[in-house]
Amino acid sequence: MKAEEEVDPLVEFRPTLHSTLTDKSIICIEVTENASSSELNEFVLECRNHVVPVKLWVAIPKVVGVLSTKDLAFAKANGIGIIEFDEQGNGRQLVGPPLSQSLTGLRAIDFSGFPSRYKEPLQAAFEMFKNGNPAKACSLVYDEIEALTRRITKKCVSKRCLKKDPQFDVDKASWSNVLEFLKTNIDPTLSGCPALKGPLFSRLIGLTEYRNDAGHKPSSTKKLIERDKQLRTRFESAVDELKTLIDASKAIKP
Repeated sequence: MKAEEEVDPLVEFRPTLHSTLTDKSIICIEVTENASSSELNEFVLECRNHVVPVKLWVAIPKVVGVLSTKDLAFAKANGIGIIEFDEQGNGRQLVGPPLSQSLTGLRAIDFSGFPSRYKEPLQAAFEMFKNGNPAKACSLVYDEIEALTRRITKKCVSKRCLKKDPQFDVDKASWSNVLEFLKTNIDPTLSGCPALKGPLFSRLIGLTEYRNDAGHKPSSTKKLIERDKQLRTRFESAVDELKTLIDASKAIKP
């Protein structure tokens, strides 16, 4: 455990104590009487901006009294844990456990733009990402895109808006093969879906290489930072592409 030393060269604030955990994230403990100070606010923001995997505990002396609603709301909104401790050193968790700041900076999803069938799985994926399993969260979004792709293919077969019928089992063929088939054979005019064409399918084909990527266990904090940056981008991109595919296929009601 290090005392009042930098946690990362790009972050100025030096917490009271910090140490690297076995998962290569950084546990920080800041002893203070103000759980929503400008210094802590800046620390959290810098960690998010630079994707530093800090899990922050704020330790508050019990003599300070009841924490304000502002302090508690700030902690909950920013993935910070709060512990109250007495003169004997006994602690009581008020908020927490803390979340890695490298994951809490994920862009929020506008669920109002999605049909109801997607809201629950996307909410689950979003919470899973923030709570420390970004690889699985990405996989959940890919599952939704893949399932929609297969429904679109079946609808196109029934509506006869393909240049030729698929010579494979739509449910069992690989996702990439289904996308390649649609890219080559869908007729945007007959389907009534002019946006269901090459560029969209090409982007989706690019996602398939990540479909079964469970993510490697990082061997260092630097590798963890690189992984979290990559998975944040993948997650946000996958959500965007799912929305694009939903909108592009509305006319055939897959």
